[in-house]
Amino acid sequence: MVTKSIPRTLCVWEQGANLGHLSHLRLPIEVALQRGHQVFLAARELHRVGEVLGGLHITLLQAPFKQQVILADQASFLSYTHLITKQCFSSAPELETYLKAWRTLFDEVQPDIVLFEHSPTALVAAHAYPFKKVLVGGGFWVPAATAVTTHPFLPFPTTPQSAGVFERLCADDARLLAMINGALKQVSAGPMPNLDAIFAQADAKFLETWPVLDHFGERPTERYLGIAPTQTNVVPQWPPSAAPKVFGYLQNFPALEQLLRDLQYADVCALLLVRDLPQHLRQAYTGSSLRFVDQLVDLRQVVTEASWVVHHGNHSTMSTFLLAGVPQLVIPRHQEQLFCSLRLVSAGCAAMAFQDQSAFSAAINAMQTNALMKRCAMQVASQCAPFDLAAVKEFVGQTFDHLL
Repeated sequence: MVTKSIPRTLCVWEQGANLGHLSHLRLPIEVALQRGHQVFLAARELHRVGEVLGGLHITLLQAPFKQQVILADQASFLSYTHLITKQCFSSAPELETYLKAWRTLFDEVQPDIVLFEHSPTALVAAHAYPFKKVLVGGGFWVPAATAVTTHPFLPFPTTPQSAGVFERLCADDARLLAMINGALKQVSAGPMPNLDAIFAQADAKFLETWPVLDHFGERPTERYLGIAPTQTNVVPQWPPSAAPKVFGYLQNFPALEQLLRDLQYADVCALLLVRDLPQHLRQAYTGSSLRFVDQLVDLRQVVTEASWVVHHGNHSTMSTFLLAGVPQLVIPRHQEQLFCSLRLVSAGCAAMAFQDQSAFSAAINAMQTNALMKRCAMQVASQCAPFDLAAVKEFVGQTFDHLL
């Protein structure tokens, strides 16, 4: 009798911060466990795993990633090439080090399937490995590969579409490809034919978003799985004010105090979750019309009560309010948040502000008085199918079975 071995599934998360990246992996991990897989997770931030994946029987590993990244103005990033060379690796010797670390991890785990959540370096290291590869996440982290070699590698939606810019980007692409292939040679791996091969090597995709929230634009041939709603049962306790309710999900950012001041002066009843909120701001702005909470409340109840919301463009948060037809004021802090925000602004269901602007009163007034934004939000919501948990689990499970 031949004994069938237990499938080994490895999930990796290399780049990015916050809980959204781990959230993208929860459902595939649950399905893999239900199908009897042994699941490993190599995570960038191990201290956040319990918040999202608590209770799941997985083996934890530390993901290799670039240390001491020098902060740069992301507005200067015109394509995925710029992002990779700034945030993943900046030289062939540095890349060689990370390739060795990832390849050691692959060799130790010996996975049958690897799920990649925003992990460009891990994907380079996986080149020529025989295990099956699945891209997981939203549109920014699961970009569409292209066979058009005369175009630059994944230019961003805000990048000028001019011949001069494209020429510069193609030159940057050539340098990055030479760097990658030089490092691959040092670890006795074959060369990549082009940069698109980083993502094109994937055998499957779990595209966890909606077409309207796809950072690079809708892809008619792709299957969109949607975004699983955030699960929490903490009841929102609003301030006693009878003014229109506003919910905020924010982090401490440069103009936070100005936003709090303008909300305090506006005719709103605001309930805010602010990560890393300084204590002096909590004390100064807590009052009859503004209250802070320390944990995420039940957004299913919030969407039935809030007139509008303010946040940074977190993918999951944006999806929750989009599906409920709630107008959104978005203050993006990163490029991928900006790209999603622009998609909603163009659809008329959101407004956008900037994290370093001097005042937010005009934006708040627009949210309070723009009735058309609510109608647009409801219209866009009607275009998004409700998240079907059973169907998504079935698709993920069938994909695992097919790959194995």
